[in-house]
Amino acid sequence: MKTILTIIFSFCLGLAAYSQRLSNEARTTIGYIEDGRVFNSNKSIVGYIDGNRVMNSSRNIIGYIDGDRILNSSRSSIGYIDNGRVMNSSRSTIGYIENGRVMNSSRSTIGYCENVEATYAAVWFFFFEFK
Repeated sequence: MKTILTIIFSFCLGLAAYSQRLSNEARTTIGYIEDGRVFNSNKSIVGYIDGNRVMNSSRNIIGYIDGDRILNSSRSSIGYIDNGRVMNSSRSTIGYIENGRVMNSSRSTIGYCENVEATYAAVWFFFFEFK
């Protein structure tokens, strides 16, 4: 009985670890966000989100999160997130994040973010996948 419980517990932990899933328009998994770590679909670390810092896999700072602003490593604004809209530095809408869907400016779905905060999804949009 103890062995079965351990296996079930381990399995549940494994599911919980990668519950923040990012996928493309075909719902093929392209990455995960877990405890501040950003993984690709093979579960290799491609970056980190630590407080307000966004880092690559070598932990070099590539950007910052400041409220609704997405900043580069020099702290210049490269984008904004506002009520589901993802905007560039000129505040032109380049995409949307609504109800787990990531859309381009024409509202065509380019991906999905499941259980991922809108800010983290916007960071993914700018730094990791949806450039």
